[in-house]
Amino acid sequence: MRLARAWMVAALVAFAGACDDEVIPPRTPTKTTPKVATTAERRDAACKAQHLPPAVPEAAGDGAADATPRGAVARVDVEGAADEARARAAIGISAGEAVDVEKTQRAIHQLYALGAYDDVRLEGRPTPQGLVLRFVLTKRPTFGEVVVHGGAIYDAPALVKTLGVTGGAAYDPVALVGARAKIVDALRDQGYADATLSIVGARAQDGSVDLCVDLREGSKVTIASIAFKGLSRMKEADLRATFDTDHGRVNTPGGVLDQARLDEAITKMAEMFDAQGLAKGRISTKTSRDGDKVSLLFDIDEGPVVRLRRYDVQGDLLGGAAAYRKLLSLKPKDPFSRAKLVADMQKIAEMHEKKGRKDLVVQPETQLDDKNDTVDIILHVVDPKKVKPAPPPPPPAKKK
Repeated sequence: MRLARAWMVAALVAFAGACDDEVIPPRTPTKTTPKVATTAERRDAACKAQHLPPAVPEAAGDGAADATPRGAVARVDVEGAADEARARAAIGISAGEAVDVEKTQRAIHQLYALGAYDDVRLEGRPTPQGLVLRFVLTKRPTFGEVVVHGGAIYDAPALVKTLGVTGGAAYDPVALVGARAKIVDALRDQGYADATLSIVGARAQDGSVDLCVDLREGSKVTIASIAFKGLSRMKEADLRATFDTDHGRVNTPGGVLDQARLDEAITKMAEMFDAQGLAKGRISTKTSRDGDKVSLLFDIDEGPVVRLRRYDVQGDLLGGAAAYRKLLSLKPKDPFSRAKLVADMQKIAEMHEKKGRKDLVVQPETQLDDKNDTVDIILHVVDPKKVKPAPPPPPPAKKK
């Protein structure tokens, strides 16, 4: 009996040693049903996210594939199609057919044209039987759970409507970011300078996107005062008259700051400076804030009055210079105005057009004397028909 047992042990050891180099197949894992997240868990995950997920999930790599397949087709596979027959008809490629880049690009274009897919991926794999084409179609996900924290101006229902994030609607992160920017801009136009709107989300197990929207409007910031500094020649009342206050709603004490209208007012002020010959004048704005109040200060450097010393027209004139000089609104010793200079050039151009020479060009030559605060301006009329082309460059010197 002992001998028999010893022989069995030795045989088992020998058998085990013989199997050292053999590959033992892995045990097939037991399939388990993944746990489905509850509504509360999905909403919590969405609000813990740091950003918005892309519209199309990143595809998991599963081996090399030819992005521009060519050759005879053995089989066409379609994955992710809502209507496979319609998708195959759009592809228009059958087994036994030879394909090239043009055919595959046309198939991809026609799949996009169906309007049901956000992403179309094509893989071509060579096999002994021929080329296997695999079209992977990805539909645009929809919104799933949507958590909305609204404010006073935009409550939760208003945010859902404005953002278009109703559950079941198509998820478009680009459109969502654009809608968010419009809401924030609208709030700031109403005086909520600190308004922020956070939108983050997470992709759920079913492919939908759960969203978390958090609006923080902050306090309404209004104007406490508007003041001017550095005025000498210009009158403050005239400058204040350039403000569009929208009936006391903006850009006035008690109203809110509207930067677009404020920029328009500054442009009008600059035009007033120009009309007075203050070509070197400068307007800068300084803003100071204390809590929910803001004060505006217009710091103005009027500079000296710049006057015309010389103002004339020369060049390829149509007729005598006298006809041109009659059109000039500026005279020597007048305060220089860029607006009047532009208007004079326009009058000359109109005269040229009436005489059938619209092709003539008026080029101003300006020379500023900073020491004496004067400017010389010569308007050169150029006839392009008389302009000689530049000579060609000389040939390169031959090497000796």
